[in-house]
Amino acid sequence: MLLSLAATPGPLPAAVATRLAEGRDPSTLLRAHSPEPCAVAAQLDALGLRFLVSDDEGWPLAATPPDPPCAWLFIAGPPPPGPAASVAVVGGRRASPLRRAAARSIGAGLARAGWCVVSGGAVGVDAAAHAGALDAGGVTVVVLGCGLDVPYPRANTGLFARLRASGGTLASEHPPSAQPRAANFLPRNRLIAALSAAVVVVEAAEDSGSLSTARAAGSRGGGRVLVLPGAPWDPGAAGCNQLIRDGATLVRSLTDILEELGATVTDVATSVPAWPGLDPPARAVLTALIDGQLLTPGRLAAATGLAVATLDAALLDLELAGLIRRTAAGIQAISLPPAATTPSGRGAGAEPATSSEPRGPPEESPPAEVLERGGSGRDDGGDE
Repeated sequence: MLLSLAATPGPLPAAVATRLAEGRDPSTLLRAHSPEPCAVAAQLDALGLRFLVSDDEGWPLAATPPDPPCAWLFIAGPPPPGPAASVAVVGGRRASPLRRAAARSIGAGLARAGWCVVSGGAVGVDAAAHAGALDAGGVTVVVLGCGLDVPYPRANTGLFARLRASGGTLASEHPPSAQPRAANFLPRNRLIAALSAAVVVVEAAEDSGSLSTARAAGSRGGGRVLVLPGAPWDPGAAGCNQLIRDGATLVRSLTDILEELGATVTDVATSVPAWPGLDPPARAVLTALIDGQLLTPGRLAAATGLAVATLDAALLDLELAGLIRRTAAGIQAISLPPAATTPSGRGAGAEPATSSEPRGPPEESPPAEVLERGGSGRDDGGDE
């Protein structure tokens, strides 16, 4: 009966789940056009999908039921490991190259530390976080706002195929063929928060979907909210800075995240590296560009105090190194150089060394940097 109800076009799954939680008989919520459960089951088998409800083994939301509630999940791959083993990394679709690089670095670092990375599969920060986890050989979960057989967003279909091949999971409340309506995405965000022990916000404009994910985590009581700050004039970081002002944990590096999660981390840089491989003019330029904004040569010269010839030489060095790009609109940092080598011979940007205590989430580990600003586009919680 629940399978037939879950596949019935009509109200949002969260609305139906709320009625079920209030004690409504599922049979009273079925409609004349509700599909036969056997036909739905055959479709799921053909697509390689599973249908989970709260009584099933592997239900990931038992310890942290979301609000509004969730009555079922469609799953491609293994069931999500749940919040004891997972961290969400979220942000906008139009985040700057540096914010996307930060999300990828965080996703990889969390995966190396034994955590599953959860996000919404959107272009921008979400995709970068998923890709980082896969780069590190880790596990990642995508929570979609449409049917799992719908190729959306199309730009990430290759990423989703890579995720499935690596043992990752796609999850959704919506049945196969359900289209990505705008109304689906804010409810989707509450599931991302409920599946995670903490939410790391990499980029968030005012009133963005990323903020709704953070608020869902904060309202749960045990959920942690960790945020990368941004420049006060950066619209793409306005939501991040507001979250920090409201009490969220400020993130200076991966170390801050791991320590907040309870991991003991040593021998790793905890702030912006000194980039000793760069000469002083190049360091000055990169420092001025680190919030990701576009600066004209004139504004960059004023910010750094460099002479025109010195500035041009520094820009050429950084451009040849792939750290900046020049466009008609100005100059923008797109990557960061490798961090300094520590006395132990490890790069500060490498996988952090930990104590002899177990890394990552206790006993339930899945198998297995960053001060930039985002773009100015507003994220309404949907995908492109």
